[in-house]
Amino acid sequence: MSHSLGTVSLREELVKQLVYLDEHKFSILDRGTWDSPAERAEVQTMIKSYQATVERILSGDNDALERSMVLVGSRVSLRIGQETLDEPYRIVIPGEAELDEFCISLWSPMGRGLILACPGETVTIQTPFGSDEVLILDNKYE
Repeated sequence: MSHSLGTVSLREELVKQLVYLDEHKFSILDRGTWDSPAERAEVQTMIKSYQATVERILSGDNDALERSMVLVGSRVSLRIGQETLDEPYRIVIPGEAELDEFCISLWSPMGRGLILACPGETVTIQTPFGSDEVLILDNKYE
């Protein structure tokens, strides 16, 4: 991935993401759909990590972008088990999630498992049906 933060739209999008998280953090954490206090704490930690990563990127540390780290707005190509998925999935904020359009929410189990990971990494996604090993094949930030 070769992005420069001189790209106004990228910088603006990352700032919008920080504003969104800042404005919605408490409603996200208190929405009542987390299965346990541990899951709520995991989401809270994820929010802090994501905010810190985006702030580092905005301050000029392009390491996360250069490593092609999964961010909100990424299109991620995946292999789940032995199956390579035909279409990349885009990580979006909840109001934009549409499975038919291959857009998955940042707060879904898949979204939470993929965020801040890099191509070549295998992550374990916990779902109500068990867990899946997911290999990130490619990531493009749009």
